Amino acid sequence: MFSENMDYIELNIRATKIVSVKLDADMIHDVDKMVKKHNFRNRSEFIREALNLYIELLNMYDKKELKDAAKNRLKVAR
Repeated sequence: MFSENMDYIELNIRATKIVSVKLDADMIHDVDKMVKKHNFRNRSEFIREALNLYIELLNMYDKKELKDAAKNRLKVAR
């Protein structure tokens, strides 16, 4: 963001940390399919967005309630 008098540039840089996660081959295959299908730049972007969404949902719903809703929605969609 530039100031009105253009004397400086303000940068909003968020520090990130690397987290290692072990996934089985089937899960990696599914992640790769979603990365391509939904035009994510890479696995990290997909996983970050998935975690952000899951955290947001868990702030609104109980874990069991969320799982039940997802299962019921999947049954309706089939």
